[in-house]
Parts: sequence; C-alpha cells; structure tokens
Amino acid sequence: MERKQTRPAYLPLFTNQNVLLRSFRTANRCYLAWFIAILRYVMRKLKIFILKDHYTVMGMILRVKFMCCTFVCVIFVTIIMMKFRLNSSSQWRRSLDYEIMSLSKQRVYINGRFVCENNQGVKYLSYQPPGGGWNNQRVAFENAVILAKLLNRTLIVHPLAPHQEILRLKRSRKISAGYEVYNMLPANKLLPLSKVIDLKELSKLLPVKEVISSHQQFVKDYHHLSWRQVCHNGLVGVWVDAIPKKTDKEKWTLLQKHINSNLPNPADLPLYRRICREELKQFGNSSFRPVWGIWDELSDKQEEMLYFSEGSLYNRELLFFDKHAVLSIHDWIIRFIHFAPDIRKRVKTVLQMIGRPFSAIHVRRTDHPSSSGVKQEFWLNRLKARNALNLTKTLYIATDEQNKDWFKPFSDEGYNLFFPEDFLNELRFENEGPAIVQDILGLCEQLICAYADHFVGSYYSTFTMYIKRLRRQFSWKNGMLKKPETTIVWIGSTDNKS
Repeated sequence: MERKQTRPAYLPLFTNQNVLLRSFRTANRCYLAWFIAILRYVMRKLKIFILKDHYTVMGMILRVKFMCCTFVCVIFVTIIMMKFRLNSSSQWRRSLDYEIMSLSKQRVYINGRFVCENNQGVKYLSYQPPGGGWNNQRVAFENAVILAKLLNRTLIVHPLAPHQEILRLKRSRKISAGYEVYNMLPANKLLPLSKVIDLKELSKLLPVKEVISSHQQFVKDYHHLSWRQVCHNGLVGVWVDAIPKKTDKEKWTLLQKHINSNLPNPADLPLYRRICREELKQFGNSSFRPVWGIWDELSDKQEEMLYFSEGSLYNRELLFFDKHAVLSIHDWIIRFIHFAPDIRKRVKTVLQMIGRPFSAIHVRRTDHPSSSGVKQEFWLNRLKARNALNLTKTLYIATDEQNKDWFKPFSDEGYNLFFPEDFLNELRFENEGPAIVQDILGLCEQLICAYADHFVGSYYSTFTMYIKRLRRQFSWKNGMLKKPETTIVWIGSTDNKS
C-alpha cells in the first residue's frame, strides 16, 4: 500500500526568534532601569545618614564602607540575573545591541537584523556554487533560498566568483567543471554576497548566514556537523515537489511529456554539465530518467547540514504540481530578493543622468556560441517594431563588445548612444579587483536596462532573461512568473503564462 503524501504547501516563517529578540531588549531596559533606581535610592539614603552625623569621623568611615559594599552587591546581583536571563535561550543569544561581541562566523541575519547564533539545534541548508557567470550562480542561490524556506532550515550563502576569473582558471588549468574552479579561488578573489544581494531584506523570509571565506575553508569550518550531501543532475532527471502516486496517470503523463521534450540524452551532455558523476554512471547509457521529490527525499532528513554538492543547485527547472505553492514561491522571489542598497543607489544616479524616457539593448558578442551570427539588424528591427524612435532617441547599450564602431548603424539610425563607460564615476567600485568590478558593473547594467521604456536583449543569454524578469517584477500583480525567468515551474500548465 502506498504511503499517503502529507505535507504543507509551504512552512510558516520562523517566528520565535523575533519574540526572543524583543524579550532580550525589554529585559535589558528593565535591568538598567532597576539598577539606576536602586543606586539613586542608596545614594539618597546615605546622604541623609551622613548629614545627620557628619562630625563623627568613625561614623563617616562606617557609612563609606557600607556604601561600597552596597554598590558591590547591587552590581553582583544584576550580573547574575542578566546572565541567568541570557542563558535561558536555547537557540538565539543576542540582538543588535550585542553585535560587537559576535564573531563574524556566528552572525546570522534574522528579520532584517544581525544576531549572534548559538549553533546547538540549528539545521542548515547550503550548496556548492556552480561557477560560471553571475546569473548561473544566482540560479543556484535562488533555488537554495526556496528549498531552505520550504524545509525550514537556516540558509548558508556563499560569495560570488568573478566570471572572468572562472574563465581564466578554466583555460589555464584545463578544467571543465565550474564548481571545481570555484573551489580554487581564495577569499580575496571572491565577492561577498551581501554586496550584491540585500541579505537583511531576505532575512525577513528566512534566517540567512553569510560565508565570506573560500569554499574549502567553509567545508573545514563546518566539518564537525553531521552532513547529508545531495547531488542530482537536472539534465538527467527532474525535481518535483512530490512524486505522484502510481495511480495518478494524469501527472505521470505530464511528467513524461516534459522529460521527452526538455531533457537531452545523457551521453550528449557537454563536459562542464557532467556533474553528479556517480549518479551519471547509472543513467549514462540508459533511457530511464529519474524523478526526485523534494518532500519525498528531503523533508525527513535529520542531519544538521543539508548540502547540494557539485553545483547541482544550478537547475533551471524545479517542477511543482501544487499551483498555490508556486504562487507563494514567486511571491517570495519578488518581495524578498533584491539587489544590495549600494547597487540600487548607484543605478538611481545613472538613471537621473540618462533621463526618461530611454530605450536599452543588451548585446552579447564575445563569449557565447550563438552570438557570432547575430547582426545589428536583429536589435534595430525589434526596436523599429516597437516604434522606439518615436518615443525617444536615447539608447543605453549593455554589451561585452569592445569595438564601439560595431554600433555605428545605431547612430546612423538616429539614436544617441550611452555605454557604461560614460558613467564610470557614478559606477566606480573602489578596493575591488578588476574582475569583480566588471561583474558588479554588469549587475548595475541589468538594473538600468530593467528600467528602460523599451528593451531588446540577446535571446540566448541568461543575462537578458534576468533583465526581463526584473522588468516583469515592476508591474507584477501577484501572478505567476514565466519560464525561463524563474526556475519554479507549475507543471499543471503547458504555457506557464502569468
């Protein structure tokens, strides 16, 4: 007899941390007020006693001794009571008032604040970053956010690796897997995620702990925990929210149709996508395609660290049969995952300088196999179809093309061109290496393009896909995001329209 699926659509927010933090702040104020009141009372009484008998030297000495003893007792009792109060917590110790006493490795974001973590009883979810560009690393990060929220675990996030640094090491070391290259990078070559994503805002959804060390150091720092490693290749099988019953023919038909139309032959996978190698050996020469259930496989794991290895969370599709869960997840993505405040501030300055209205294009030219055959007419024709020139001649161009003469046809058409190089002072990031600066500039460009009145991208680029999702977010009305702008797909719909 088959086991019946019992699972919530999604788990509620972790609420007891907020109550505990408020109790700490309230208790601290109470102890301080109580301490000051007692001191005032003792001082007032001692002053009266001393004035009554100020001519008696012996009496003065006795009263001074009494005052000192009283001070010591008051301080001792206060310390004991505060220590007892703080030790009564089993999970979270300190609020922002005690941030200076919290080591960086103990800091956790909860409900928009720093707290100091007590590791006992905490269950984590983390992941091996996949390498590649920012958008590949973002996909893994967002999938981790969703799974950690669903499974009610504290999310451990990792720094970003500069794309150019990944490509350089791949070429020099002749390594195909991006995650292996990521593991070679020291901490000073990585960019903390808090400089890209607003982790305080994200922590209003779930507890977030940030790692700023190298990935190898992260593994060493957490080796004392019990680990459960998960590795499934999303080009070999599919993740679903829950595996359907064998008798549910309709769901299995939808799954099979999706597998047949979207998954390539495992033997044809490029080298850099041949992850989860042990599992790949089982299915490499087989027509069988596995189906993994999030609730079936992960919900009952008791290990302290649930870890997705070999970059396996870079998965462009997690299929859900539960439509309400998908709508909730898309709501989380829109409301809680945002660029860091510094990036938003710089982009706002650039937008004021460009002026509204304006159009924007993304031209990917140098590092994608599909880019070489795409000519200027591709973007010009699409702008013309939208009557972009009738609205504005201002055109912002996000591109990796170094030869600006390539864009002369746009000027000939009548556009006034702007490039990121025109705003170097506004987008300057100091104290960072050139590879990191280039990636941060790319993030700023995505946000600039998202605000354009007309936008034409490179259809083959994940950079463009994320811009389109950002543009959709500005007019979002609690609907369903489209594929491929999000990895969470409702399999009950064939078109996935919002």
